Amino acid sequence: MMKDYQIDDMNLVQQYNDIKVVQGLDAKKQSILLRLSIRRGSFLYDEKLGSRLYLTYKEKKSKQLDMAKFYVYEALEDEEDIEIVDVVPEWLDYTKKRMKVTVYFKWLGLEANVIKEVV
Repeated sequence: MMKDYQIDDMNLVQQYNDIKVVQGLDAKKQSILLRLSIRRGSFLYDEKLGSRLYLTYKEKKSKQLDMAKFYVYEALEDEEDIEIVDVVPEWLDYTKKRMKVTVYFKWLGLEANVIKEVV
């Protein structure tokens, strides 16, 4: 059973003076969201950790959605126990560089998705 400390807005969540734990599918979703949220190359001990989704806006406009998909696959390549079924990026507000990326995946026979908003 997968288990991890619960993180919300990049902070550990406390409950009753202890750190809250997530497990199972919720822990896997958290792991995926962390990989999509951390800027690739910013973690000293693992420079491959994270994504380059923040660069999507800098790509040629005709390639941006394809590159967003590529950046998701790149960020999740070390999540060997998941199968990515689909990645659906969409602009929420192009002028403000706000994008929503939905990742549909399978993990241990369970189908699920996570939604990451990129600014």
